[in-house]
Amino acid sequence: MRLLSRCPRHFSNFLILLFLSASLLSAETGFTVEKDLTYSNSGMTLDLFLPKEASTPVPCVIVIQGGGFNAQDGQRFRPFAEYLASHGFAAALIAYRGRPDHTYLDTMADMKASVRFVRKVSGKYRIDPERIGATGRSAGGTLAALLAVTGGMEDFEGSEGHAGFSSRIQAAVAYAGVFDFVARFTDPRHIALQPNVKSKIESNGDWVGPAFSADNPEWIRASAIRHVDKNDPPTLFLQCKDDSTVLWLQSQEMYEAMKSAGAEASIHYYEKGGHGFNGLAEEPMAEMVKFFREVL
Repeated sequence: MRLLSRCPRHFSNFLILLFLSASLLSAETGFTVEKDLTYSNSGMTLDLFLPKEASTPVPCVIVIQGGGFNAQDGQRFRPFAEYLASHGFAAALIAYRGRPDHTYLDTMADMKASVRFVRKVSGKYRIDPERIGATGRSAGGTLAALLAVTGGMEDFEGSEGHAGFSSRIQAAVAYAGVFDFVARFTDPRHIALQPNVKSKIESNGDWVGPAFSADNPEWIRASAIRHVDKNDPPTLFLQCKDDSTVLWLQSQEMYEAMKSAGAEASIHYYEKGGHGFNGLAEEPMAEMVKFFREVL
């Protein structure tokens, strides 16, 4: 099932460079792709990238394309999946439901179903079901973090299939995600540093559901920072300090919340790069791979 894919224009140059890099690496190490595997009862699909030379079951990373919480087909983040597969990981590049027709609970039901599906087919594709991670940028970073902190929470499981398998992940890398929707629109520090607050409330509200208020339970529940506990898996936050679309405060405060709770968390800042990590070439991807190798 193909969905309309929306991704900010400032990602384009970075993704082109990354695609070329991943293509060169794929020629060296090699991977295969199983395309359009249906992973949910709603017909969502994923492409599964598999290293050719693996002699033992490999860890798998769920790759989550961002794009304003809109429905995504995932294909603009194909370079992320190729990069991971070129470095010895399986990668599941997922399509998922989102705004304007679906809220965060539908999106999260897709996230959870994708993890359960990977576990279900792990034997067939030589994936280690005990080593599953997630990564994403912008809205994808939000979703990767939500996957990390909502393990075992029935409210987020949905009914998209594979109920006999766990949706818990063992690690996450979140690029420039929103982790506290309430602070985004009420904390004076956040408001002062981000332009177009009104339009962000409207677009985020399409995804969360009800009109924004600081005490609305849906806005609270959609915020990953509200679910943090000591049992959450290791998580790496990657963030550019000059990002005005999603402020560095989001990553900093989520990182601090996880550390305070006793969970394992790391953070890496880049002074320049904006929301699209422009001009940084492979550096953030190398950080991601290094982290997953350490914790998965």
